[in-house]
Amino acid sequence: MQTRLKILVLICVTLAACHASAATNDVAISLYDRWERLPSEQLMKMGEQYRNVTRQPESALVCFSIVANRYYQGHQTRGDIKHAIEAITHIVWLYLEDFYDYPKAVAYNMQAHELADKHQCYDYMPFILINDANIHGLQFGLEHTDEFDTEGLNMMKKAFHASLKQKSWFALNVSFMNLILHTAFYDKESLIENEMDIIKNTQIPDSTTHIKFSRCLIDAIRAWNSNHPDSAGVFFENLIDIAREHHNPRQKALSQIVANDFLAFYYEATLQDAKAIAALQDNERIATELDSKVHLIDAYVNQMKYYEHLKDTKMAEHYRLLHLETTISLLTEKKLGKANEAKFLYDLNQKNEQVREMAQREQMKSRVMWGALITALVLLTLLVLLWVNNRRINERNRQLYNKSLEMLRAEEEKRQLIEQLQGVQTEVPAQESTPYAPAEETHREGKLSEARQSDLLHRVFMVMETSEEIYSSDFTLPRLAELVGDTRNNVSEAINLRYRDNFNGLINEYRVKEACRRINDRTQWSDYTLEAIGQSVGFGSRSSFWAVFKDIVGLTPGAYQRQSKEEKT
Repeated sequence: MQTRLKILVLICVTLAACHASAATNDVAISLYDRWERLPSEQLMKMGEQYRNVTRQPESALVCFSIVANRYYQGHQTRGDIKHAIEAITHIVWLYLEDFYDYPKAVAYNMQAHELADKHQCYDYMPFILINDANIHGLQFGLEHTDEFDTEGLNMMKKAFHASLKQKSWFALNVSFMNLILHTAFYDKESLIENEMDIIKNTQIPDSTTHIKFSRCLIDAIRAWNSNHPDSAGVFFENLIDIAREHHNPRQKALSQIVANDFLAFYYEATLQDAKAIAALQDNERIATELDSKVHLIDAYVNQMKYYEHLKDTKMAEHYRLLHLETTISLLTEKKLGKANEAKFLYDLNQKNEQVREMAQREQMKSRVMWGALITALVLLTLLVLLWVNNRRINERNRQLYNKSLEMLRAEEEKRQLIEQLQGVQTEVPAQESTPYAPAEETHREGKLSEARQSDLLHRVFMVMETSEEIYSSDFTLPRLAELVGDTRNNVSEAINLRYRDNFNGLINEYRVKEACRRINDRTQWSDYTLEAIGQSVGFGSRSSFWAVFKDIVGLTPGAYQRQSKEEKT
């Protein structure tokens, strides 16, 4: 029974996609570049044709690899992602059933999982879960040959219900056949009653491959378990007729093998030994025509065990020898073929790596280009902002400079008017002046009278406009009062009342105006530094000159000088 279960599990796995015959490896690799230009839909059809019809697994692997690689080359539309996941599931089947490379099968199935989860693309998740269950079943069968695989059953149930949710009818039927084969020969069909009801009652398209076969098998098993052997026999025999309805020769042959194995079980249980042997011999014939040594070995083993059951030592030994010869032939053939197979897989892997590296380089180049473009845009934006800000500053500086020039022109006109008035006064006969009596001409509050204040401010103004002494760093309020001819307090009070400022503010304003004149005078003061000009108008330090100048003019001396040069060029 254990051998029969292994045979049926193997057959069920192959129902998902049939095997193909080998093609020349070098030819398949050489076609890579040419096939790479074909659309993904055409490559998928070619891959299935090579695998299921012409039995050329190497060419099929090349087709599916090209489609899968396109995802990593940047083809990531929804359709591209679906094609990539589908192609990877086909690659898993190839590594499981044609190249017997289970680590790679596991790695590719994990890759399919990752892509499906990353892009929320679950169209092919049922097949991914079926592959998970099949890989687990292979590992479990090697380690626990006589135990029931509960975990594997649960994994296949998960695949079954995922297929139902996605309405992936072919995957639903494949996963169901696996469930049947997990339970039928352990008398545990009750564990999948719910799944059998779904297959029987769900509206599944009649065109779904093997659905009619599965429903008939359910009827046969339920009839047998209900102690209706005659009805069960009819259903088991109908399986052969249903299997023969397949148009694909490979699927027809594999379905017949499954049907014959169930028939042999039924005939053995009902003591119809001749029919049981005929069913097993039919499997030997089908496997021979199919040129499948794996299925032929299973047919020899089943016949050997059946003849042992009948105590026919001669026939049992005959099939034992056939089994050994075929096994040795298969092992030898696989060993000799492994060299070419390994070379092909190595060449294909190298080709895939080249494609991936090229895709990575293109992606890196694209990232660098985008990074350079973004950097250039950022720099350009900064330059534009700096240019705009610089223009705004230059415009402001020009306005401040022109304002200072207007102020200097007004001051110059005033000075010229004063000089004219002084010339007129020298021609008028001098009159005796009466000294001011400060005590008499002040208000009772102690403040200057308006007439006294006006005359005092006039004399302060005359000193500030005509005396070069004010540009000396030693010039003080007492010295101003002395030049004006009045007391320090009266002069200070007059300045405060009229200018709303103190002596320092007044003297600084005159010094800064003179500094502006000297900066603009390119003939006499062009060889002087700004610090020297500041000292020449009475500022004792560079810092005080810069601070006072900026406060009054709005520009630093340096900015004012640059603006002056620009205006005169």
